[in-house]
Amino acid sequence: MGATMATHPFKQVDVFTSIPQLGNPVAVVFGADGMSDAEMVRLAAWTNLSETTFLCKPTQPGADYLLRIFHPAGELPFAGHPTVGSAHAALEAGIVAKHEFVQECGAGLLRLHVEGDGPERLIFVESPEAKLMHEFGTSVEALSAALGAPIVTSPPPASVHNGPTWLFVQMPDSETVTKLKPDMSAVARLSNDFGVTGLACFALTGTQPEVHIRCFCPAINVPEDPVTGSANASLPTYLAHTGLLERTGRAYTSNQGRELGRDGSVHVRTDGVRTEIGGQAVTVIDGEIRL
Repeated sequence: MGATMATHPFKQVDVFTSIPQLGNPVAVVFGADGMSDAEMVRLAAWTNLSETTFLCKPTQPGADYLLRIFHPAGELPFAGHPTVGSAHAALEAGIVAKHEFVQECGAGLLRLHVEGDGPERLIFVESPEAKLMHEFGTSVEALSAALGAPIVTSPPPASVHNGPTWLFVQMPDSETVTKLKPDMSAVARLSNDFGVTGLACFALTGTQPEVHIRCFCPAINVPEDPVTGSANASLPTYLAHTGLLERTGRAYTSNQGRELGRDGSVHVRTDGVRTEIGGQAVTVIDGEIRL
């Protein structure tokens, strides 16, 4: 006789889009309180997505649920598209029924709110405060070589932490972002050497969407993330630090994922210190998973 398998409700949600097979997919497992960390890591590796989340009962007063977020190699205290996608799944499942609610995660208690209804509904999360970590002006040649393209040197690249740590690298224009074909081994090596989750390469477009961004994180077994909430949530801190926020304004839209056929849209609002990101989401798989 084999061991009895546990069955959990399960959804897969495409985030930062209202169209199935666009945006960024996240797998959401419900009722995961009894699962071990090792089981969560194993399942996150099995789904082969950039993140898999586990909805649990909250442990802190004021929270509506606890969300644990795993990439294929371990746990993250915060990530944007898993937060928005899991909130969509929780709303759809009736776990939360309010237009304002609170998620507990490794980064603390995060407030979310809903704007609109139906396919056009936007879910916003107030992201953890992002902190500028280091400037990498002396690493311009190494970064340019790893990316296979020239980068903007002034202002210099810099890392920002809001759960993950993204090294922001400004590119001369949107076309350069589109054509990037990084040396993933070199990007992984630099990410490990610099203590960052990955490289977030962006350009300011001058039109809407105001930002075009791509995120490469092979050091955590995700060569390119389709649409990255945490990077889009911490980019305003870099823009404010470098004076570039004047070009985007405090409310703008970011496009990411077109090069992977995912074409996601992230709504960004910031006061220069705290940022909220929002987007649409759509469920593409709804059922049960056996573990």
